[in-house]
Amino acid sequence: AVVSTQSTGFYSNKVNLYLSGHLHSYERTCSVVSGDCVSPGSGTLYVIVGSAGKFLDSQYYDKYPWSKYQNCDKFGYQRMTANSTHMNIQWVTAPGNEI
Repeated sequence: AVVSTQSTGFYSNKVNLYLSGHLHSYERTCSVVSGDCVSPGSGTLYVIVGSAGKFLDSQYYDKYPWSKYQNCDKFGYQRMTANSTHMNIQWVTAPGNEI
């Protein structure tokens, strides 16, 4: 898992958000430092969105304490809005437009 291999380097370099799309599924974590959940903004939030492609992975997810939401059953896409102080990230199912 990318959380266990990268979180120390991300923390020391003050990385707040990691976006990836490699897996054909969706996963979101809490803010993480060294594999532990910390208060929002104190660590790195990992968001993996790969659910808009040709097929979905039906892989087994490990149940780590930092993994807060996982979905490999629905297609979807990520919608983001931001201003100078905040960012809002939503995962939207397609079809269906569930958030």
